Amino acid sequence: MNSKYCFSGRATTPGSSRYYAVRMAPANLRNHIALIFEWQWELQSIYYHCTDPGVALTKLQWYRDELPRALNGQTQHPLLILLAETAHSYQLPVQAFIEMTDAVEMEIRGVILKDISALKSYGQLGSGNLLQLVTRICDGNEQEQACASQLGAYIRLIEIVQNIGQDFQLGGCFLPLDIMEQHSLQPAQLAKSENEKTLQAILIRLSACAKEWNASIFNTLPSNRCPALIPVLALAASHSSLLSKLEKKEFAVLAQRISLTPLQKLWVSWRMYRHYK
Repeated sequence: MNSKYCFSGRATTPGSSRYYAVRMAPANLRNHIALIFEWQWELQSIYYHCTDPGVALTKLQWYRDELPRALNGQTQHPLLILLAETAHSYQLPVQAFIEMTDAVEMEIRGVILKDISALKSYGQLGSGNLLQLVTRICDGNEQEQACASQLGAYIRLIEIVQNIGQDFQLGGCFLPLDIMEQHSLQPAQLAKSENEKTLQAILIRLSACAKEWNASIFNTLPSNRCPALIPVLALAASHSSLLSKLEKKEFAVLAQRISLTPLQKLWVSWRMYRHYK
């Protein structure tokens, strides 16, 4: 397998939250799970690195069209060749991969999320499908896959808070419009210093929402053993710790990117593994 696509490759680099999440999966599944993360990495790199929206949408459409061809053995793209093998081996639904491209298209087009419900749907479309596929590879049942989808939205919400400065620089804003309007704040006003306290209030509210989602999801889980969900739960645990750190830093996210250290990510992932293995 091409080293950049396997475990500890581009999408699961050592020290990242995804690296430790995949590390908690059985050894024989790690490369397959890493490929799912690589698919999302490939798609999101279009949003982050292609400055022309028209060109970005063309590239994204190529991946959307090429995936069915790859599943029929008709592609030359090295990632898609490997991804097709994994999809066949674990009977992964092609629709989940396609919906992940839909989430990135929303980002490229500058989606406006009108409320928390829209934000959650968007989170499940991208990260939710990603983690649902990971759980399916780990032999998760329908209930566990549904939990993974919900956790995907939870994780995406925390990433939105963490990356708000970077997204603003790219012209994107994934904060719910209704909450911004309640605080009389427009996306174009985010970076103004006089709006710092207003933005902080919005992010505090989103943090409370994320915690409510997380508590609701964990109430549906078994109290002890849940091996198929361990990679997803490890990733969620890292993001929960990240959210706590964002709160301690008072959500000062416009001019800096706050993150956990590799040791912190390892510790919270290991604790989750020990509890649910």
